Amino acid sequence: MDEDPKIIICLADDDEDDRMLLHEALLELDRPFRIFELCSAQQLIEHFSKPEQEPADFIFLDLYMPGMDGFECIERLRGMGLVSRNARIIVYSIDSAGKTMQKAFALGADFYAVKPSTYADLKNLVAIVMGASWEDLSAQERIFHIR
Repeated sequence: MDEDPKIIICLADDDEDDRMLLHEALLELDRPFRIFELCSAQQLIEHFSKPEQEPADFIFLDLYMPGMDGFECIERLRGMGLVSRNARIIVYSIDSAGKTMQKAFALGADFYAVKPSTYADLKNLVAIVMGASWEDLSAQERIFHIR
């Protein structure tokens, strides 16, 4: 039996390329991850609705997907108690509008990342999120946006 503590990560994004790149960037950190890839917010809700499902440590969530959007997903995950209070929800979106970020944080997101345009910036984002001391992050440090 594998005794390494695994960090459980869920990636929910309808763009297969974005999921693949994020997955690869996480693997480059060389840490013991268990990664679940889901292509919709609805699949993420169903994933956590299973009683036998292990709790996630990190959830990377795209905001704009067909069907249920990321806002509704955050609201359900937090409101229905489908994830623990310690689970970190990282919104991962192309939308850089301040009002969008405010709404995501108000619903229960822990971090907001505007999708970077280069793989190097993506690796930087992943390193920041996975290495963060969450209790010490200021509101400004919870936003990742390469201009």
